[in-house]
Amino acid sequence: MIALVIGAPVALAAPSTGTAHKQASSDNSNSTSKRHPRVHAAADPQPTPDFAVSFNGRTVVQSGSATATSDPGFNLAVAGAGSSAHAGGGLFNFAVADHNSTSDATGGILNFASADYDSHATAHDGIFTVATAQNGSTATITGGKLNIADASNGSTASVSGGDRNQAIADGSGSVAFAGNGSNNEATAYCGSHADASGGDNLFVTTPAGGCQ
Repeated sequence: MIALVIGAPVALAAPSTGTAHKQASSDNSNSTSKRHPRVHAAADPQPTPDFAVSFNGRTVVQSGSATATSDPGFNLAVAGAGSSAHAGGGLFNFAVADHNSTSDATGGILNFASADYDSHATAHDGIFTVATAQNGSTATITGGKLNIADASNGSTASVSGGDRNQAIADGSGSVAFAGNGSNNEATAYCGSHADASGGDNLFVTTPAGGCQ
């Protein structure tokens, strides 16, 4: 009984080895944190987006090297990476270019020019015309009404004057031309040339037997 009574205060008075070890570890950890504060890496700088918008003669957005210009008359130009777009000289014209391309929608009313991936599109002095070019191509419309020029994959499509003419070209070296009349359609594939011009209701597709 005496031993138990005497032993109890001794046991209570004696510090716990585990507790002391935890306290020491905690102190060492705090000391280490103070000696070696955490270093946060600086956030990587974000690239400046290449984008520009111009509407009705005013710049709306300008970021990076893209260029967009417009004239009064509710004309809209939008340019993306490395590209240039202009809309003006008429009413409600729309030009859009992206990926190192240029587009120009000028004169007339409701002309639309779209170029993408190293291409050029022009819709000039027409009424409700559409010129689209992509993948290293060129599409051009000069005058007329309801004319369409569509070029892709290294080709050239052109429409000049007249109404409801359409030129479609696809494939490297392909050239399609329609115009100087009405309701003409020229379609060129596989590096061929198609000309539907100088009359009305002409339909020309090359090569005649299709791509070989």
